[in-house]
Amino acid sequence: MATYDVDRGVKLREGEHTDEEIFLRVCSYQTGGRTYYGTFEVGNGIKVFELGTRLYTATTTNVRYYSTSGSEVIVRDVVMRQNVTARFVAKPTINIKDNLGVISDACEIEYTISDGSPELRYNIVYKLNNDTIGQIVNTVDSKYKISLTDEYLSKLSHNSTNHIVIEFNDFNNRNMLTKTVTFTKGNTKPKLNITSYNSTTAIFTAIDTDNNLSKIEWFIDDVLKETITTDLYLEKTINYELTDNAIHTLKIVATDAENATTEKVLSISKEIMPLQTDATLQDISTKLIEIGEGFKNGKTSIINTLALKNIDSSLNNTLVELSEKIKASFDSGDASLQDLINQLTQANNTISQLNSKYKVASGTVTSFKGDDTKIAYPYLTDRVFKPSAWVKISNLDFKPNIFFADFDYYDTEYKNNYKLFLFACCGVATQRGVDFSSVTSFIRKSSDEYFHANGWLYNNSEGDVYFNNTGVQIPAYSFDSTQRHIYKWYAIKFI
Repeated sequence: MATYDVDRGVKLREGEHTDEEIFLRVCSYQTGGRTYYGTFEVGNGIKVFELGTRLYTATTTNVRYYSTSGSEVIVRDVVMRQNVTARFVAKPTINIKDNLGVISDACEIEYTISDGSPELRYNIVYKLNNDTIGQIVNTVDSKYKISLTDEYLSKLSHNSTNHIVIEFNDFNNRNMLTKTVTFTKGNTKPKLNITSYNSTTAIFTAIDTDNNLSKIEWFIDDVLKETITTDLYLEKTINYELTDNAIHTLKIVATDAENATTEKVLSISKEIMPLQTDATLQDISTKLIEIGEGFKNGKTSIINTLALKNIDSSLNNTLVELSEKIKASFDSGDASLQDLINQLTQANNTISQLNSKYKVASGTVTSFKGDDTKIAYPYLTDRVFKPSAWVKISNLDFKPNIFFADFDYYDTEYKNNYKLFLFACCGVATQRGVDFSSVTSFIRKSSDEYFHANGWLYNNSEGDVYFNNTGVQIPAYSFDSTQRHIYKWYAIKFI
């Protein structure tokens, strides 16, 4: 009885794993121009694995291959042995202070993860007092931030001790590492949201995540006009009357039960709405520049339009001079119109030539099952093969030079990642000068470091494989007849 040894390597973190994360349920072995497939019985019980490198072996007599017609052939005199060198590496380190101190307002908490094996991706879950507040999936060692929003802080009591838990999980969301830090909820100052204001009215809302507002006051020129103690969290509209054209100040102050205050000071006027009192020299300069730029942009627009009509003008011209030039233009007619038409015609011809040479189309297509009538010829052979699956693209309206399609699939039962990739070329100067179509199946178990691939090559434009002005039909691959394989495809013409 022959023995086919399949040697593999996996890299995992120390801790809990199952045999499914070490062994593949299906392995392939090539010999004598034929690919054999072995199916292994793999358990899913959780075991604890310590740091180090170890060899694990599994055997099976359930071996098969596929004939040229696509039918399955069971092999009785072969044992396939899967030899896995498993390396278990250390868990990463989460670097963050154990006590974050007092947190009163929304913030981002920074921390880092140091990992000696960054190629082993992981998931991170954040919990605040056992409630999940965020997660990051499929990531590697780096700098991270935990966002504590006003919404989360509003649920915490003043002076309460709170816990943030950082969970480090593997690709199966099995917890491998946990870091807990604490902080004390401090008093959050109120906030004021000014919706609008003018010379007679201001609309605003007071916000306090601690829900302990005690009063709202507003002043005109530092003179108290009103103290509000009811319905403090509702939108407020205040009205005032200015008796002169001077610039006045409107100040709104919100105070909470801890005597923490916040205020907004606005400048208001009966005639104009000036810059605010905290405006810097840069703000003033910017405002003047905006006024000047507005005037300049208006003149520039006129000058650019006149230039299209071959009328000489510049920013040095006054508005009166520009108006005279515009008048002269209407009187003389547009001499440059025919030149513009000629340029547009030339550009349109160039675009038409490019459109006839370069074409791209894309979409999705579902593979369909082959039958005994559809055939393909393996690359550089005279043999006939009947692929079990095909894709067909119709109504392309051009004959492509390159076609490719792909399909991703994750098998939740066997925890395998699949990538199916189709490629075909027509009229392209390949090394042999032969058009071909290829089908490649990539497979990687979640615990494996690398993908393994099986592939098939066919001659293009032979049998039922074709590229023409109506579309494309090439062999595909189907690893599970119960699943729909929806490929994303592109067809490109460039010759």
